[in-house]
Amino acid sequence: MPPAPPRTASVVLSKGGPGLVDLLADSTELRITVTGPLMLFERLRLLTTLSPFEGCTAQRLEELAGRLEGTLHCGLTGIQEAPVTVETHRAGAVLEIGLGPASMYQSELVLHTTTAETFRALLTRLLSDDPARPFFAGLYPVPAAGHLEHHHGGHGHP
Repeated sequence: MPPAPPRTASVVLSKGGPGLVDLLADSTELRITVTGPLMLFERLRLLTTLSPFEGCTAQRLEELAGRLEGTLHCGLTGIQEAPVTVETHRAGAVLEIGLGPASMYQSELVLHTTTAETFRALLTRLLSDDPARPFFAGLYPVPAAGHLEHHHGGHGHP
């Protein structure tokens, strides 16, 4: 019997750090430390080399979203659910994971599969029609578009 996969993989997202989190982890849980949620990064977005023609359809992304759960842990705001959503556009569907409110300076996103499968096994099963075909799947931290630290309100400033 092969050894059980490691339960947790960890990564840190910060200014000047890695711009991509490999989601094809051989673990059932990812711990992603995020510095500056909503100030540096708005959310995480799934990027993959798979197309809808290879099995990565909006319906399968919805199924994947339903099999991922995330919580955000922050010393200032406590523990909150991290929304895992799928938005559909004319160009295709996009899976995104929220990073919590702007009041968090640093948080830890704990993302896990609800099926006890590793991320690699779950993504291969749900998003690819050919399990033998190599592909990439990662989470991209979407840069924040606004300057939240400048929007305090109440002082006549935008």
